[in-house]
Amino acid sequence: MARLVVLASPGLADGFRLAGAPTFAVGMDDAAASLRGLVAESDVGIVFMTADLWATLDERTRDGVERLSRPLVLQVPVGELAEAVGRRAVIEEMLQRAIGYRTELAGADARGAGRGDQP
Repeated sequence: MARLVVLASPGLADGFRLAGAPTFAVGMDDAAASLRGLVAESDVGIVFMTADLWATLDERTRDGVERLSRPLVLQVPVGELAEAVGRRAVIEEMLQRAIGYRTELAGADARGAGRGDQP
């Protein structure tokens, strides 16, 4: 069975651990080597990598990882996204990478539709 793992900077790792995800805390200088190690493990299916670590990877490494069918390596945003449109775009991009095609998320007015919690 494929497993999910998280690569996070030391300051963010505990939050992922508290959520129950197996998490490796790595420094900026070790991000590429840690990612290569996880990619080589046969039981790793998904790697969440925080955006601060993703930014340290060179373009060649990022391109190579994005072409892999397994594991799926997804960049997880850190910090706050200033606007809802930005958050939605990040989530849609992650979904596109995960399922292979582009989806559009419903707007805020559609959240309660059909659940009986709106008049």
